[in-house]
Amino acid sequence: MAIPLAHFDATLRQNYVEVSSAALGGQIVACSDDFFVSRHNLIKPTPSVSMKGQFGPNGALYDGWESRRHNPAFDWIIIRLATPITSIHYVDIDTSHFNGNEAPQSQVFGLTLPSDGSVPKWTPKNEGWEEILPLVDLGPDSRHIFQVNNVGKQGNFGALMVRMIPDGGMARFRAYGLPHPPFIPKSLPTNWQSLEATNLLSPLIGGRIIACSDAQFSPPGNLLLPGRGHDMSDGWETKRSQVGRGKYAPGGKLEGQERKEWVVARLGVPGVISHVEVDTAFHPGNYPRECSLEATLSPDESLDSATWTTIVRKSPLGAHRQHYFNVEPSIPATTVFSHIRYNIYPDGGSKRVRIFGHPLDPTSPDAQSASEELIIPALPLTPETFKEYGEVIQGFSLPTSAPKGINVNIANQGTAFKFHRLALPKHTYPPGTLPKGGLHVGAVQAKSKLDITHPRKIRVDLLERHAHTTQAFIPMGAEEGKKQGGYVVVAALAGPDGQPDLSTVRAFVASAAQGVNYGVGIWHHSMLTVGGDLNYAIVEAQTSVPGETMDLEKVKPPKQLSIQVPAFPFTSSEATSLVRPQPYGLTSTLSSLLPTGSTLKPIPITPENFAPYGQLITTSPSSSHTDTEHAPDGLTVKHNRLAPITTGYPEDAGAVTGIAVFRATPKVGLERGKAFELRYMERHAYTSQAFIPMGKAEWKDHSEPAIPSGGQFLVVVAPAHPSIPNTPDPTKVEAFLLPAHQGLSYNAGVWHHPVLVLDVTMDLACVETQVATGVVDSDERDCELVSWEGDEVFGRVFVPEA
Repeated sequence: MAIPLAHFDATLRQNYVEVSSAALGGQIVACSDDFFVSRHNLIKPTPSVSMKGQFGPNGALYDGWESRRHNPAFDWIIIRLATPITSIHYVDIDTSHFNGNEAPQSQVFGLTLPSDGSVPKWTPKNEGWEEILPLVDLGPDSRHIFQVNNVGKQGNFGALMVRMIPDGGMARFRAYGLPHPPFIPKSLPTNWQSLEATNLLSPLIGGRIIACSDAQFSPPGNLLLPGRGHDMSDGWETKRSQVGRGKYAPGGKLEGQERKEWVVARLGVPGVISHVEVDTAFHPGNYPRECSLEATLSPDESLDSATWTTIVRKSPLGAHRQHYFNVEPSIPATTVFSHIRYNIYPDGGSKRVRIFGHPLDPTSPDAQSASEELIIPALPLTPETFKEYGEVIQGFSLPTSAPKGINVNIANQGTAFKFHRLALPKHTYPPGTLPKGGLHVGAVQAKSKLDITHPRKIRVDLLERHAHTTQAFIPMGAEEGKKQGGYVVVAALAGPDGQPDLSTVRAFVASAAQGVNYGVGIWHHSMLTVGGDLNYAIVEAQTSVPGETMDLEKVKPPKQLSIQVPAFPFTSSEATSLVRPQPYGLTSTLSSLLPTGSTLKPIPITPENFAPYGQLITTSPSSSHTDTEHAPDGLTVKHNRLAPITTGYPEDAGAVTGIAVFRATPKVGLERGKAFELRYMERHAYTSQAFIPMGKAEWKDHSEPAIPSGGQFLVVVAPAHPSIPNTPDPTKVEAFLLPAHQGLSYNAGVWHHPVLVLDVTMDLACVETQVATGVVDSDERDCELVSWEGDEVFGRVFVPEA
């Protein structure tokens, strides 16, 4: 039966899933003929476009499927549906742009797939085909909506065969149906929170959009698609809204209300919700400023009388990023929901929304049951979800992916992106309470506390805070032959009484490529390294007086608290073999490669040989360093005050101490076995500058992709020239090789070459004080750079073979 197009698009389509779509996994598995244009166009998710006037070797081109002429019977195509067991209710046969060569008639059949999972014969002669749409007439250049017969509505089909009678062209074919839902249990197993969660909103189990406020640029159904898409077109994007204009104008239906857009969706099955994913991939400049999510349980599809519960409070979003949100801890973990409402503020574009949880019958006695224990899932760490507690320190694959407000510019003579002031270390200690100085950089050697090869529930017995200082942990690169782990971050805000507010507690899983900076006074769990050992640089201030509560407070959580950690998910980079330079000269073979003239030979760096220029940030400090703490469990060693953070700017300069990240690539000509010409030297007269090579890892499909493993930092330094002002002394230049598991800090005023990384891209955390913010402005006090051109160079350094 033919259905009016406007009625279908406005009312009916939202109740069904487009189960034939290639975007969901539908496939063309067989076809009688596609001589003129490909069969695979037929189930593309995008509307057909005109290709008028374009020709290929076989004739005119169309965005659709077209067969040869003069077929005596019919042409056919077989589509394997995205869902294996599906009832079909409507089909959309589209002949757009086919005019005079459209298929005159069509017919549709369904096939039930074998229950044993075997693949049937993809042929029209298969005896299992059942007619679901009798012979219908088609017209040129138009969409045709048909309601199928009861065989289709009551079927459990996994494939469809579309006949084109006798031949011709079709632009698109779309089948709308209801996937067979998964089993809905009456109760939850005792370990249900450790089991892998299901995307309850997946269209493959029947999740679908039922309403939205606006879809100016792309439809909300795209939010439910698998994957992260391919560009801005396959998400949901609204028109721009403006204060006091449009629907918010005086007299408008939303006058005076907060600007927002929304989507309402029905879950494929009712269930309990553990966490939510919101993805803004490919929306670098038009992502929403914030989002929130509500949920309800309602048998009424109109939702007129529904009571909505906020499951994710209004939270910031970032560009081109997957964001992960816990359900509000105040909601009983076994609360069952059937619908969600995704709100964005004020408008913009989102790529995907996924609702993870476990199916559960709403009549189950488990539903709404309270628990004495609060269990928080540990989710991937992102800058936006951690924003309440501090900052995330990491590099990004795209400059536009940096958190809002972070300035990014090209640095290091065009070979690095610098992400400015990702974190702002500071302290609020009263004057005179820091006899050993203010902010400093130390190092922590942490052995893995837990083997996370399987999901683990970790009980939290103590939380701590530092009432007068931020505290940054920055994982350093891998040691030779060692695989790095990750770490679990647990944080909570202080309540009115100063104690941890468990309604704000959150847990995150961080990779070796991510650092965190806890804000002043933020309650958190002590560093919990899992899945492998890690070395950290730590940036903080402290009195170092044993038992001083100004440095550290510890309390027990007011309620039993546990963290559910997934099986350790990261793919960590293993360090490649480190270079073993010869500190007292080169072999005769290497010497023959050196150019004439003086060429530096880099030597391994140590705290002692680097002492004239600064400090080494390492878990193996010199024997003279005694400010070291050992954890009672014997798994953690902390070396305090390895490098002071110093600044000599005038008070009115507006200089700010920050932690940036350089994503640095090797310079042209900086190759193993060759001499590299030194044409730049720089110094920072008013600030120390620490560089910390960071780890390399990723949580596949959940985080920033890892940069290639390996890499070293080539360090070139020189004292000031004794007689020429503002110039380094080329006769006393030195070169060192810094391995990826150590960092360094240049003293203020030390001449050094801009960052030189070997072999591969590296992320280097940089702790420094500057006036410039990373916008186009600059301040000459921040950096003094000298350069040499033409035949004149400052020096040469030989880069040893690996």
